[in-house]
Amino acid sequence: MKKGNIKNTIIIILCITIIAMGIGFMVLSMKLEDYRKEQDIFDVHFQSAKLLSSIKGGEKNPSGKIKIDSSGKILKMDFELYHEHDEVDYEVTIKNEGTLQATIVSLFSSPDFKSKKVIKDISPVVISISDMSGKVLEPGEEATVKISAIYNPVENAEFKNKSQSLSGRIGIITESKIES
Repeated sequence: MKKGNIKNTIIIILCITIIAMGIGFMVLSMKLEDYRKEQDIFDVHFQSAKLLSSIKGGEKNPSGKIKIDSSGKILKMDFELYHEHDEVDYEVTIKNEGTLQATIVSLFSSPDFKSKKVIKDISPVVISISDMSGKVLEPGEEATVKISAIYNPVENAEFKNKSQSLSGRIGIITESKIES
């Protein structure tokens, strides 16, 4: 009778093993089906903007406001500088919330704060934006951009300590190379 119990035990163990393998195969099959249906997502946007510092050059504090539009692709900026040496600095976070690797092609501004004509028109105020061109963001990765508005000292007394208001927008252009 011992041989009969051993045979039955082995048969039961083999049956349980086959059932467990069948369940494991079903689970694996469902996971692979979900993976096959998963689509690549490309989503790079401005996530947050925070004031780093506001340096007062005179009696009144300079002010700045940066707001991210609903699409997350455009920053709206407004700065009010009152005296020479006023400075407002912001830190803006860009995040890749997609599933693809993304490259920041450029940050472009309107007006173009790098253009000689615009630099002349907004003088004595200078807008400085970190160069992020070529920065690669992996899925879930973040990068920070520093934006500064500075009221530079000028020799021309006509502009000296005159309140300066400035508004503009910054957009982000990104790309991804999808491998087939």
